[in-house]
Amino acid sequence: MSHDSLRARLRHATAPYHARVDACFSVFDLGSVEGYRAFLAAHAAALWPLELGLEAAGVENLLTDWPARRRRGALARDLVRLGMAPPDDGGVVPLRLADAAECWGALYTLEGSRLGGTVLARRVATAPVLAGCLDYLSHGAGQALWPGFVAQLELAAARLPWPAICVGACAAFEIFDVAAHNTIDSTTPHLAGSTS
Repeated sequence: MSHDSLRARLRHATAPYHARVDACFSVFDLGSVEGYRAFLAAHAAALWPLELGLEAAGVENLLTDWPARRRRGALARDLVRLGMAPPDDGGVVPLRLADAAECWGALYTLEGSRLGGTVLARRVATAPVLAGCLDYLSHGAGQALWPGFVAQLELAAARLPWPAICVGACAAFEIFDVAAHNTIDSTTPHLAGSTS
């Protein structure tokens, strides 16, 4: 490893993926019921295979606080409140992660995906009908989960191969990208900012 932090290296290596995913998810109108439903559906399509893949690969052995980080339950509650069925664990194909290095990369993307939750939650809360559906976006608020994750990531970095870490991070971004595109394709009439 170089003297640069692993977080900095991952941020640089995944920047194009990050920009693409951010652009996709910015299409969803979080102030409307249909737009927010589509947004959560897209996140569910990414979150389930990511979390199940990490669990199949033994994430509990990497992050001792994994149960506190897992967000499927919070997202399922919001989906149900909005009249949607959460994915069935048994019907989801988990992301296949080859080793601990790929797991840490995928975790970087997954944990990073929660960072904008507070800002997004404020946008959603402006619609009174959606104010009670913020378990997913507010998950872990006030718990300093990101700094704790980064500290653990950096400790693991010295003994793990960089290429595999990068593969895991990019694979996780790809799942979010595909999930967003698939949802946009199936719900375009309900999305704000859709002028095409």
